[in-house]
Amino acid sequence: MTAPRRVVIVGTGIAGITAAETLRSKGFDGHITVYGAEPELPYHRAALSKDLLDADLSPQGVALGDADFWANRRIKVVTGTSVVNVRPGHRSVVIDTGAEVPYDALILATGGVARRPHWMRPDVDVLRTRRDAVAIQSAMRGQDTLIIVGGGLIGLELASAAVEAGKRVTLLEATDQILGDTLPAPLADHLADLHRSRGVDLLTHATVTNATPDHVDGDGFDTPSRGHVIVAVGAGPNTKLAKCSGARSRNTGIRTDGNLRTSVRGVYAAGDVAQTPHPITGLPCGGGHWLTAREQGKAVAMTVLADLGFDVEPGVPPIPVARSEQYGVDIQIVGWPHSGDRLEVTGSLDGFDATIRVYDGFQMVGAVGFGDHADCFALRDELEQTIVPLSIPAAGIGMVG
Repeated sequence: MTAPRRVVIVGTGIAGITAAETLRSKGFDGHITVYGAEPELPYHRAALSKDLLDADLSPQGVALGDADFWANRRIKVVTGTSVVNVRPGHRSVVIDTGAEVPYDALILATGGVARRPHWMRPDVDVLRTRRDAVAIQSAMRGQDTLIIVGGGLIGLELASAAVEAGKRVTLLEATDQILGDTLPAPLADHLADLHRSRGVDLLTHATVTNATPDHVDGDGFDTPSRGHVIVAVGAGPNTKLAKCSGARSRNTGIRTDGNLRTSVRGVYAAGDVAQTPHPITGLPCGGGHWLTAREQGKAVAMTVLADLGFDVEPGVPPIPVARSEQYGVDIQIVGWPHSGDRLEVTGSLDGFDATIRVYDGFQMVGAVGFGDHADCFALRDELEQTIVPLSIPAAGIGMVG
């Protein structure tokens, strides 16, 4: 009798757990084991920065399913356990107890680690995990003034939640605009104006040189009044296991082919840690958002099934999609609008009820929706249909193992 096949998934975030659910729903009948270093069962990480002061952040409040939910799907979720090594020649991983666990396919969905710049003290709050969110929620409830360092989506969502709860907020962004790697400047400026109109003291070109839990110093701004400091300057990909396995990776993520295979046979990557070929340029690019990670989880599962001999097509990572809500405004981001140089607006931009298609020359590269005017998934389909790949081949992954 042939032994049942085994898929090991490292990471209990949305990419890893969606991969597990997709494998099972598409007919994989072998062992599925998901390892997570955090003590909690898989939970909805995207909920951590939204309505933070009023959110139910208990394990049950953010859980994607209880223990029975996963057991009924025959998905073994092992929490509080780290995978510390990969032995691709043996098709096995080593966990922190020293035990060696075999696999037929290994999915690295290790996500990211919150960046902690050298200028911040270790006890300054960042937001990455449920425990981080609980600590920030407690501090915010006891403070009237917040200082947020970082003008990305998480920083802006925190600012919105705090203002709507009656807090005073200073937001410091080191570059010349918020959301510099997400939106084109005119739209980023429009969103900055929304925050300022709600009372946020939003400063750009504000370089922090020292941050403590209740104070920041730096250049380009007068020292803000004392308040609770939160640093939200993004996350770096957790590539440690990729390096152990020999898979091609850089400080920007794990390189994959167009179906989420790494350079090591039998090893795959998905979610925030994966760098897939950009469908227009062919160059490596990351997703970095919850919705994209979820879709990549589905895609990597289909590739694993195809490689294990199932009669399915390998999965293809989708065009990135992100959603945010700030001051009640629904914000939808599709593709790579920050890389465009021409905007086409339908609807009311001033009223935050508009769809903005973004072009680089004649090529649509992304879209942004404000309010109820847009459907991000319809816009993604539209963008997908317009893509004309450039004649720049993606660097080969070069399968080994």
